[in-house]
Amino acid sequence: MHKILKIFKKLDWSLFLSIIGLAVISLLIIGSATHANISHVEGQFDFIIKQGAFLLLGIITSIFMLKYDFHILEKYIKSIYILNIILLLIVKFAGTSALGAQRWIQIGPFTLQPSEFAKLFMIICLAKLLAKHPEGFHTWKSLIPVIALMGIPFILVLIQPDLGTSLVFGAITFGMLYACGFDMKMFKQILGGFIVSLPAIWFFLLHDYQKMRIKVLFDPDLDPFGSGYHVIQSKIAIGSGGFFGKGLFEGTQSQLNFLPENHTDFIFSVVGEELGFIGAIFLLFLYFLILYRALIISHSTHDRFGSLIAVGIFSMWLFQVFINVGMTLGIMPVTGIPLPFMSYGGSALLMNILCVGLLMNIFIRRKKLLFDE
Repeated sequence: MHKILKIFKKLDWSLFLSIIGLAVISLLIIGSATHANISHVEGQFDFIIKQGAFLLLGIITSIFMLKYDFHILEKYIKSIYILNIILLLIVKFAGTSALGAQRWIQIGPFTLQPSEFAKLFMIICLAKLLAKHPEGFHTWKSLIPVIALMGIPFILVLIQPDLGTSLVFGAITFGMLYACGFDMKMFKQILGGFIVSLPAIWFFLLHDYQKMRIKVLFDPDLDPFGSGYHVIQSKIAIGSGGFFGKGLFEGTQSQLNFLPENHTDFIFSVVGEELGFIGAIFLLFLYFLILYRALIISHSTHDRFGSLIAVGIFSMWLFQVFINVGMTLGIMPVTGIPLPFMSYGGSALLMNILCVGLLMNIFIRRKKLLFDE
């Protein structure tokens, strides 16, 4: 008990309180967004109870993890990577499908989405690889191990298909490479190659629904009752919220089911409608605090492995918040990327809470203040 109390005194309380704030808002908004659909679930608080259960599981697991130095992960890098690949392969050959994608594994009454945990697994594995190269990455040859490491899970997720998570992998990889000395000339060459290959990507890789999502980004009225419907209803919801919002359980777009996926991908739209501009800005402020603390932790630790893990988590959260909020505002294409800590989904929430626990672990040991294990 004394050891636990000693650890708790050294927690990053700014990060912890910001996460608690997001969790409370999330449960309130999920409850409001699903309120009109209670006839389709087992009980009035079914969504809240399930989300709360995963939140509690994540907190308990993270507290348990704080007792152990995060460097223990280095001993199990190969096992973590192999487990990640096995889970993604199970999804491919024995997973359950929904909304045109095969992304889940059914475990009793629960569904597990391995691609969410793959984000954290790949951050840990990539941090270990990059930590062994303090000289940075200045040649194409030096990038081969990185491409090999990230390439397999990237492809397995892409073929589910889950373009959103694949893009998150890319953001994580670039963020961590940049932090350890990635040559920007090489980045410009990659960017140039990507631009040149856009026609091939458009005609041979993208599905028809993905092409339409990009088209409606510029003109939602091209498909107002199909791919453009989500964006149109989202913009109406946010715009109608005004400065102070309509109040919880009072949003017309969300309560009358005009806004699809209002408790998952488009939960920010519900915040904008029911809590207004003030509520949306407060939510973004909490994200700013969380991202700021993650960045501070990455800079304050004296350990390269821990610093790179923090950078990877920061890159993942920053990209997801930017894309998700931009998607609800109609300035980014609809990709199915959830809003961290807010969107309904047990796998995503559990993974993000574990990321917080890992950041806390790095923070309390940032100056080699190790505890007797």
